[in-house]
Amino acid sequence: MWRFVTAAVFLALCTSVVASGQELEATVMVNTQALDRDQAMEIQNMANDVRTYLNGQRYTGQDWDGEKIPFDVTIWMLGRTGNRFRARMAIVSKRLVNNQPSSGAALLRINEPEWSFEWSFTPQLTFQSTRYDEFTSVLDFYALIAIGLDMDTYDDLGGTEAYKTAYNIAQLGNGAGVKAFAAFFQPGEFTRMSLITEYLDLRYSTFRRLLFDYHDAVDQYATNKTEGRKAMAVVLDDMARFKREKISNRSVIIQAFFDAKHLEIADLFRGYKGDDVWSSLRFLDPGNTQVYEQAKSGQ
Repeated sequence: MWRFVTAAVFLALCTSVVASGQELEATVMVNTQALDRDQAMEIQNMANDVRTYLNGQRYTGQDWDGEKIPFDVTIWMLGRTGNRFRARMAIVSKRLVNNQPSSGAALLRINEPEWSFEWSFTPQLTFQSTRYDEFTSVLDFYALIAIGLDMDTYDDLGGTEAYKTAYNIAQLGNGAGVKAFAAFFQPGEFTRMSLITEYLDLRYSTFRRLLFDYHDAVDQYATNKTEGRKAMAVVLDDMARFKREKISNRSVIIQAFFDAKHLEIADLFRGYKGDDVWSSLRFLDPGNTQVYEQAKSGQ
């Protein structure tokens, strides 16, 4: 399956027209345990409102080819002052195996520890192409990254236009003074702006192409474990070579990839005796060394 998209198509975003062929299959949970009863009542419909918004928005402006992307949003409400809420959020998107429903593992896993926004009892959630919205723009930003990642796994650098739209949102956030979208960040520091900047950095095109190769191996593994595992070992070696030869600082998108994928990789290689694979994984993702050591021993 291919995910074709052009810059002209993305101009349709500016009109925020909702039509068939949406990209996401969103599930949304809102935890209100930290709020008192009256505060919780004010946002009792938030989960449904957000789910309806995400599942109704057409981010690429064209009919989506294939199954929709599983996109799970969990929001923990932390407190309220007036109409302003404090929250933290987790987002997980999945990439289906061979485009089969109810398959696959996480492709994007994001934890937002601090998020502040206003919320009304009857919110009007709309896509903003020229103005930053402290609630919907954050959701749109991560939705577009999830779509871009998915498209990269089906077509050569297929997610570029989605990333460009996410970058436009990041620029709006920077202009609005939102810290997570600030244009200046330390090398290797994880921020929304650093994440999208690396996805569009030409130096990381090779790594994005390796995401395609990785998921091609995952698809192959589903039908032929031996060949799929062999292909994936080659991809991990290529990733390690890329990091060793091309990256001088800690990479945000490499770490984001392994934050999402380390459990899947450990499971696919569980009990595998080839030392090269485990050496590559320890180099690529040192923070999850224990996970890989357990998998290597067959645990």
